[in-house]
Amino acid sequence: MLLIFGTRSVEDLLRVVVLVCGFCGVRDEQRVLRSRTRLALFFVPLLTISTRYLLECANCGTVSSLSKEEAEGGLAEQSAPPSQPARPQDARPDDGRPRDA
Repeated sequence: MLLIFGTRSVEDLLRVVVLVCGFCGVRDEQRVLRSRTRLALFFVPLLTISTRYLLECANCGTVSSLSKEEAEGGLAEQSAPPSQPARPQDARPDDGRPRDA
């Protein structure tokens, strides 16, 4: 008797939020995805083996994991602003010496 079984991953888009990416630092759309791995018998999906929640950056494509609570509503639409650039008075001249105050 021949049995054909395997697994298949399916990704569902839950929503799109605007956040600052933790990798590239750009404020852009982030896709919240649910990735399910399903066991199939004769190409018919039977059981969900695992479920993961992912956050994908539209700018750089980086994918990071989320908890179920974050993905289903705990993820804030706003994240912390990117770090402030260095103040010009803190900059050093080209020769590396501190500026005179």
